[in-house]
Amino acid sequence: MSVIKKRDSIQLLQLIPEFPWYVEKFVEHKKSKKSSPSTLVGYLRDFSFFFRWLMAEGLTTAKEMKDIPLETLNDLKKETVESYMLYLQESHLFERAGLLQKPTRSAKREYSDRTIHRKISSLKSLFTYLSALAEDENGESYLSRNVMAKIELDFVEATPLARAHAIRAKILIDDEIHQFVDFVQNGYQAHCDTTKKLQYYRQNRDRDTALIALILSGGFRVSEIVNLDLSDVVLEKNQLKMVGKGKKEDAPFFSDWGKAYLQRYLAVRHTYKPDEKEQALFLAVSPAKPHGHRIEVRTVQKLVKKYAQAFGIPDLSVHKLRHSFATQFLRLNPDAHQLQAQLGHSKIETTMQYAHVLEDALSKAVNRTT
Repeated sequence: MSVIKKRDSIQLLQLIPEFPWYVEKFVEHKKSKKSSPSTLVGYLRDFSFFFRWLMAEGLTTAKEMKDIPLETLNDLKKETVESYMLYLQESHLFERAGLLQKPTRSAKREYSDRTIHRKISSLKSLFTYLSALAEDENGESYLSRNVMAKIELDFVEATPLARAHAIRAKILIDDEIHQFVDFVQNGYQAHCDTTKKLQYYRQNRDRDTALIALILSGGFRVSEIVNLDLSDVVLEKNQLKMVGKGKKEDAPFFSDWGKAYLQRYLAVRHTYKPDEKEQALFLAVSPAKPHGHRIEVRTVQKLVKKYAQAFGIPDLSVHKLRHSFATQFLRLNPDAHQLQAQLGHSKIETTMQYAHVLEDALSKAVNRTT
């Protein structure tokens, strides 16, 4: 089990006692269907938001989530759920202050249609389980009516071409890939306006450059990179041993270009002063944890965003680095099946979206056709 899955498994055990008994039954049902701990934690986050809204609106007499009875869900009206959907659309206007104990900067951002769709879909799954799949000792369903069955979702899934168009403005193409990595290695220093920032940058730039270059040289997911141990790196073959999405064992490759940055970091990894038992490839330190420990996904996301904003592409994210690799791969190696194997996609359709990212290539292909 990966480090992230272990963490989410522990978090799942910690969260479950905060919820009503029927949510625990739902989680057990999903476990039997082999849902991952990360997926289940996501469900609980969505349920928590909804349950706290019910309490804030006085739609239940329960003072804690775990005490919300089934009757509350059974008696919900369609108009009530639609009010919740309206709340999701407008909650950023008041920083979701009524439901969040510690509102962050993200609380000011409007939820995307995709996020709202996911939150409602999570509730649909819970209500379907309670009304159609679960049964009590008498063989009766937990809910006699499913109000969520009356809720229609208007979210329209974008076509591969539309998704590709949206991706194009947020990725690196051709020389931009090398320019960005060089900026992380050398150029960002000019943006350090305090001694503390400069010291932090110099301490971590070899790590940050290696991490970013590795993703760009192999199209890896941030979770895969964070979970890597030293023994997972086969330098002589430019290969990584990892467990990818869906618990699939994989051994994808990375380029010689990325390898050079990785070796540079490995030469200074000891400066993080890890314990002898620490096998994580990429390390981090903090005032609370002065000895090198495994870097976290959130830390990687934040450092990529920091460099991207300074570089002038604020929409570039750690996942868009994966998109950048995939797009560049197909630009230079027009073999979608090879890319599918490298990225660990189960469906070729997922891989093919990258074939549409470069509109110039698509335009030329259309012209060549006739």
